Amino acid sequence: MISRSLSLTLAASLAGCLWLSACRQPVQVPSAEAESPATHAHAETEHADSTTLSDAAARAGGVEVAVAGAGTVDETIDIAGRVEIAPEGRGEVRAWYPGRIMSLNAQLGQTVRKGQVLARVESSESLQTYAIAAGVSGVIIEKNANVGDMAYERPIYVIADPDRLQAAFFLFPRDAENVRVGQTVSITTLAGQTLTAKVSALLPSVDPRTQTLSAIVSLSGHAAGALRAGMAIEGQFVTAQTAAPVVVPAEALQTFEDRQVVFVKAGTTYTARPVQTGRQSARSVEISGGLEAGETYVVKGAFLIRADIAKAGAEHEH
Repeated sequence: MISRSLSLTLAASLAGCLWLSACRQPVQVPSAEAESPATHAHAETEHADSTTLSDAAARAGGVEVAVAGAGTVDETIDIAGRVEIAPEGRGEVRAWYPGRIMSLNAQLGQTVRKGQVLARVESSESLQTYAIAAGVSGVIIEKNANVGDMAYERPIYVIADPDRLQAAFFLFPRDAENVRVGQTVSITTLAGQTLTAKVSALLPSVDPRTQTLSAIVSLSGHAAGALRAGMAIEGQFVTAQTAAPVVVPAEALQTFEDRQVVFVKAGTTYTARPVQTGRQSARSVEISGGLEAGETYVVKGAFLIRADIAKAGAEHEH
């Protein structure tokens, strides 16, 4: 009897040891190859939205960055206009007294200087010949007489200085209420260059044909290389400015995979960051979500980063 009890006890002990041994087996940790498909998809998404570019390569490609921060968003209106020769850049060459033109010394399109003798006229009263000089430097844009003609009522020549320009914008009543002297105006040329100027005058008279007022914008000398008198243009008038916690230039905002993004820089890695936008103008955009103040982002050359990410994504697919 004792022997059978001892046998049962030994059997129970042996079963308990076997159970404990089984419980102490090491737990197998899944390897990297065993990651779920969802983990792989997340990694691929991160790769597809980012690219690495050295600072030297970025500079060579024209990439410029800035630190996100507060700014102002302009409220603007677009108004059509026309480039004109400024009044001080236009001069007429007229006879001082009625008489016959004896000689002409310039042709249409010729560049002349102030004080240069352009014509000689014989006075009908004194029969004395006198010289007529250019009052301004510029290009002859009109020639209204020939040698032998009687001169007095019409200008013999009209001279215009192509470097002295202004822009006249046509204001309908709804626009005239918002335009003031001193406001900033952005003018985009046919070549895509943007010129910034100020409203210098508002003319009180209404054009009877168009029923519009005129806002005059003085243009600096460098505008002459991009604009010509008579050219139709469009100006963007800044009528108000609103402050916002995070504002970026409009060119920093890009469309990537049907989303509006800003490319954020961390070290040498550039990532397409989806953002939410608020108020915006042609020059600046309020970022209401997705980009925090203090983060570094691409201001210029964002198209290069976008193209590099797209290229990397295409190579990854293959």
